[in-house]
Amino acid sequence: MKLFLCEKPSQAREIARHVGAFKKGDGCITANDVTVTWAIGHLVELAKPEHYEPALTSWNLSLLPVVPQAWALQPKVKTMSQYKVVLKLLKQASEVVIATDADREGEVIARELMQMAGYSGKVSRLWLSAFDDASIRKALGKLMPGGKTLPMFYSGMGRSHADWLAGMNLTMALTKGFGTGGKDGTLHCGRVQTPVLALIVRRERAIANFKPVTHYHLSAVFELGGQSVPMTWLPAKALVNKDGLALDRAKVEAVAARIAGRRGRVDGVETKAEREVAPLPYSLGALQREASARFGMKAQTVLDAAQALYEKHKATSYPRTDCEYLPASMVVEAGAVLDAIERGNPDLQGHVGQARQMIAGVFSGRAFNNSKITAHHAIIPTSHPGVDRGAMSKDERTIYDMVCRRYLAQFLGDYQYLKTAIVVGCEGEQFRVTGKTPKVMGWRALEPEQVKKHAKGEEPEQEPAVLPAVAEGAAAMNLKCELAIRKTTSPKRYTEGTLLAAMESIDKEIEDPRWKAVMKNKEKAGIGTDATRSAIIEGLFKRSYIEAVKKELHPTAKGLGLIELIEKVAPEVADPVLTAQWEDGLSQIERGEAELVQFENNLAAWLQGVIEGIRQKAGTLMVDGSGHGASSARSTRISGTATGDGASSAGACCPSCGKPMRRINGTRGFFWGCTGYSEGCRTTLQDREGEPVPKETPAPMSRSENETLKFPCPKCQKPLRRRLNGSREPFWGCTGYPDCKHTQPDEGGRPGNRVSDVQGRTSQRERPASRPEAKTARAGEPCPTCGKGVLVAKTLRESNKPFVGCNHFPACRFFAWPETAGGK
Repeated sequence: MKLFLCEKPSQAREIARHVGAFKKGDGCITANDVTVTWAIGHLVELAKPEHYEPALTSWNLSLLPVVPQAWALQPKVKTMSQYKVVLKLLKQASEVVIATDADREGEVIARELMQMAGYSGKVSRLWLSAFDDASIRKALGKLMPGGKTLPMFYSGMGRSHADWLAGMNLTMALTKGFGTGGKDGTLHCGRVQTPVLALIVRRERAIANFKPVTHYHLSAVFELGGQSVPMTWLPAKALVNKDGLALDRAKVEAVAARIAGRRGRVDGVETKAEREVAPLPYSLGALQREASARFGMKAQTVLDAAQALYEKHKATSYPRTDCEYLPASMVVEAGAVLDAIERGNPDLQGHVGQARQMIAGVFSGRAFNNSKITAHHAIIPTSHPGVDRGAMSKDERTIYDMVCRRYLAQFLGDYQYLKTAIVVGCEGEQFRVTGKTPKVMGWRALEPEQVKKHAKGEEPEQEPAVLPAVAEGAAAMNLKCELAIRKTTSPKRYTEGTLLAAMESIDKEIEDPRWKAVMKNKEKAGIGTDATRSAIIEGLFKRSYIEAVKKELHPTAKGLGLIELIEKVAPEVADPVLTAQWEDGLSQIERGEAELVQFENNLAAWLQGVIEGIRQKAGTLMVDGSGHGASSARSTRISGTATGDGASSAGACCPSCGKPMRRINGTRGFFWGCTGYSEGCRTTLQDREGEPVPKETPAPMSRSENETLKFPCPKCQKPLRRRLNGSREPFWGCTGYPDCKHTQPDEGGRPGNRVSDVQGRTSQRERPASRPEAKTARAGEPCPTCGKGVLVAKTLRESNKPFVGCNHFPACRFFAWPETAGGK
């Protein structure tokens, strides 16, 4: 049996149509001797650290690092049924065609399953860059031998193992050494995530530490050829500092007074014919950056839309590409692609007609270059005849339009214009202005109006003016010359688009000239890949390390605190050079220039040294889940502020044993617990705005008050007694304990509302088959049950849901939902 192994069901359905498989089976589609099956992304995953070290079910710094000698894979529970189907089919197959996505990750998805099944037969590779019918037929006719893409599998495994080794070990080490525990107290660390977070944090520090410099300029307008023309002052070198700024206000004001209303002359006019070549077709990164800048779209949103256009609509080619070029052979397919664009985008018909004229002759655009092709070509429209814009979402239509226009631009020729520069001299000072006069619009005719509009709150770029025709020596009368006060501006915060650009051109963030040169010239520069960068950014959002304010990315206190900690205990982890070196190593493996074993050995040796350093510094610093830090006589607080300054507090020692206290996010909120817990100290303190404070002991009732306030147990009618419960809040319990185990929370020294009581809950055994829907009432009305009390608004302790109850509770147990809430 010949088995096609796809990455997802949608791929399998498309391929099945072209290999004659139409009979639906259990997790597959079959024909006589061909079967098409699918994964659902990764059906298996690397085993957790406790698989290799059982004692790590409870994290322990002394057991780290965990470096598996033989990597173990485990099937995912959620997709176990499909995993069993695929394994069964792999064991029956005589030939396997890997039909997963044509990239490193797709190779790993398929070959890991083949390993799990012990498959050792013939392997072929279906390499698809687009999912339209023509592309599928073409790829099926040119199946590659499986060995050709085997190095991609090794590279993919190296990336997966590196992520596991760095992520698992460093997250456990940092959390045990400096975290507070609990869900929000985990300190996540990743080989790419951490340097990216560091970029955002360091930019925030630069903004916080920025000191604006006031400098002075001239706002000048001259009359040229009967037209008022604003011009830029070119100050003399004697008036400016090394940064080109004029800081002496009096001197600039003197220049303004000397120029105002005086006649100057045109010292120079230079006109050159210039041209702009069309921008290349999109890679995924370029598409995400431009969609972010133009439309404020999130990187993940762009990827999701591009993936849907590829898989669901068959409208564009494979999206997860880092290439901006096309094979030269695809020029002959341009006519069919243009036909599809014209059908799907009626408003582009005129431009399509111009493009057809270009390809009618001898055409060789710079985008069609075989020497620039990597694993996949650029993202372009397909020739699929059934593209339906009406079936696309708004985001999908936006991305499809961008891809179509960029492809069309390759055939419309250069934008040609005349660039004119005019220099005016007046009273010994010089002023300059430049302008453009369009001659041939070329590809720029495609630029839609909305592209020229800038997002709200941004400064629009000043377009070069169309200048009057003047000759050298012509008069230039000054119409205005005034002092302009300016201030230098701080660096801009990253947007998702500019962060993607920073990740891709990481050489700009590297100071070491050796690695800067390597990263600038390496084939795949940057940290992460076009296919993974959006997921990295999304992970920082989900873990609350960053947040978006409009389009700008801000680090949270949690993110600021984590990077400050890492810079103190393991600074290389936050250095982009490190992960760039790893990506370089993975690329060498993919090209067959390096061995996976050596890469992992080097990584393990580095990891051992980093964790040893963390072990030595453990307990001297502490970061909690909110960015606040703990401190004591031997621990320093990580403040989580943009300045990075730490603060210490002498009040975080355990009052019982003297060991440091740590802030913990418990089920009832934050509290402070002793780090000597494992040694038997159970002391806890309350939390107040991130600082430990002694627990407030409720004032005991006087004897007369205790005798006066008698509250009967609703179950056995014996008196209830107010009790203290360690670190938790006081509560009321029945004096008939242990025969009666009824309890109620304390509310201001009286028995309060117990959620299970007010909701009428019963045990599972006693619960009736159905329960009448709770009634509604309004606070302020008389109680309809006892007739003595008044209904008051209250809140359920567990869910914070509002309800209405009688103020004579617990004697009266009336309960209803507020009328304005509309019931449950």
